[in-house]
Parts: sequence; structure tokens; C-alpha cells
Amino acid sequence: MSTISIMEIPPEFEIILKCFPFTGVLFPISNTENQKTKVLNKLVSTLKYLVEVIFLLYTGYAIYLAIFFGIYASKTLRATSVAIHAILLLLRVSMLSRKSFILKTLLKLRIFEAPNPENRKHIQSSLWKYALFACALCIFIPISIAVCSTSMILSNIEKYNKLLKFIYMNCTESSLNVPTILVFSVNQMMYMIHFFMFPGLVMTLLSFVYLSYVKTFLRHLMAVRLALLHHFSREEIAKALMLFTVARKIRSHLEKSVSFITFVAYVLTFGNILHLVCAVASNYMSEEESLRDAYSISIFSWTVVCFVVLTMCGSEVARIEGFTKNMAQEVISKNFRMKPEGNKKLIYLTLLNSCSGYKMRFTGWGLFEVDKKLFLTISGVLVTYGVLFASELRKT
Repeated sequence: MSTISIMEIPPEFEIILKCFPFTGVLFPISNTENQKTKVLNKLVSTLKYLVEVIFLLYTGYAIYLAIFFGIYASKTLRATSVAIHAILLLLRVSMLSRKSFILKTLLKLRIFEAPNPENRKHIQSSLWKYALFACALCIFIPISIAVCSTSMILSNIEKYNKLLKFIYMNCTESSLNVPTILVFSVNQMMYMIHFFMFPGLVMTLLSFVYLSYVKTFLRHLMAVRLALLHHFSREEIAKALMLFTVARKIRSHLEKSVSFITFVAYVLTFGNILHLVCAVASNYMSEEESLRDAYSISIFSWTVVCFVVLTMCGSEVARIEGFTKNMAQEVISKNFRMKPEGNKKLIYLTLLNSCSGYKMRFTGWGLFEVDKKLFLTISGVLVTYGVLFASELRKT
């Protein structure tokens, strides 16, 4: 896999990609200032491969535990738990297999932002501040949950002994020692990275891919609008048509690289909510209510926030349609009554108006559009299936 210089991608994505190694996904990006030998490069590549394999094995281990050793109150709860870990495995495999496509997409977004390499250093995007904040939350919150839950469990081993047995740690307060604490703490941290941090960073990456495309396209459209209003000519129309052509190609490439990952992310959101409904309906971990409630609130809040942010960022592309239609109407209304140079201006206006009817949407693997309608659609489906699952579990 070819390595891309970190200077060739937008700064907001530089921040996000630098956080992914914590989750076991290492993108082939390099700093042009660092010159490494071939031996060192091979060693680094081997270590990266081992890290990715370790996280893949842990995801498989989580599925294995959910199938054979999970302390679940019903078969439905066990099935939803296995399904969630399987979806997380699919999400991880999708990210690992599409790393090169994602990097090419980020490179195209950078070129779209500033076609001239000399001007890229002068274009400062404000998205990097939001990317830094989002990544900090994706790292800080799972670590905080891991530390708090570890402290709560290890401070009262007798109460949570059943949970310790779940990960092959049948210990008592008298047998509690440094290796036991270390093993349990590492397991908790790995689980938080697997369940919270990794999907959170994936949805952050998807959200900023959508935002970056929309913001860059709107900036170019504003420049085109001013140019057409001040000097309506064949050259300016050609520039506008070229902009739409390039934007469509980039959107098509973007869809090919991340639409399936978007689909899996939404399926994961749906599965998490159904799993929580099953857990509440089956009275899961009734003996450890405080820990169960803490996990349930954390999972629900994390899932809902990620879902809302991803959907809102994806639906921003609708602004392009509205702006394009308004721009076309402004240009047409200003130039329609001017004396035509033959039929040339009428042809130019027709070409510009044809571009305003182009529908731009991001999708989840082509199965659904990422827009605000998803709030109602997914909420309705969750309520319907949630009630059905809850009523069946109450009967059993």
C-alpha cells in the first residue's frame, strides 16, 4: 500500500487519522521530514500489522465470549450482543480494507479545496478545531468510563464476582494482586476502545468527510456566483460547468469509498438501541443495578450523539441544492432582459439552469439517503421493534 504524505491531506483529517492508531487502524501516512531506512520501515510496517491483527483478534474474542460465556438473561439479549460485536468486526474489516480508498478521497478533497498546490498553505479551514474537540471526546470519554468502571468493580469484588468470572478471573479480595488488577484494567480498556472509541472515531471521520466536501463546494459556488453576476460570459459559464463536473466526480468517489462504512455505522446504531431495549426488558444484571444503569446511560448517550452528528453532517449537502437554485435564479433574472448576442446568452443560461436541478445526496451503500428524514424513519422502526422485543421478553 502506497504511503501518502501528511501534508497532502486537510488538517482536520490529519488530526483524526492520528487518533486511529489507538483503535488498531493505522493509515499509511508519513511525515516528509522524517527519512527512515529500509530496515526501520519494515520494522514499523510489521509492528503496524501486528497491532491491527491484535485488535482484530480481540474483536473475534468478544464475539466468542458473547456466544459461549455471556451472562445474559435471555436468548434475544445474547443474540443482539453477538450481532453488535459482529457488526463491529465488519466495521473494522471495512476500515482496514478501504484505507487506501479513504486516503485517496481525502487527497481529492484537498485538491478540490485548493487545486493549486502553492495556495494550499494559505487556505486555513476552521474544521480542524471541531475535529480536535471531537477526537478529544472520542478518546477521553471511553477512558473515563474504563477507569470509573474498573475502580467501581475492583473496590467491591464480592458484589461483582459474577462479572469477573465472565472474563476468567475468579478472584476474591484476599487474592487481589497487581497482575489481577492489571489484567482486568487492560481488558476494560480494550473493551472501551472496541465498543466506544473505534466506532466514535469512524463516525467522526465520516462526519468531517461530508462537512469538508460541502464547505469546499459552497466556497467555490460563492466565488462562481459573484463572477457570473459581475461578468456573465462564456468563460465564466465554462468555469461553473467545470466546477459541477469536478464536484460530481469527487462525490461519486466519496460514495464508493465510505458509503458502505456509513451503512454499517447506521446498522450499529440500530443494533445498540435494540440491545439496550432487550437489556432493560429482560432485567439484565439485576444484582448490579448501578453498574448496569451506568453502562446503559453511557451506551445510549454515545449512540444517540454519534447518530445525530453523522446525520446532521450528511444532510448538510442539501444546502448545495438550495444555493445552486438560488444562484441560477439570480443570474437568470439579471441577464434575461439584456440584449442577447444572438442565442448565445440564452444557451448559457439554459446550461446554468440545468446544473441547478442536479440532486446531491450522500447515501448508506445506496440503500438510503443520509438526511434529516432518517430521524423519523429510524425512530419509528426502533419504537416498533423495541415494543415487540420488550413485549416478547416480558412474556418469557
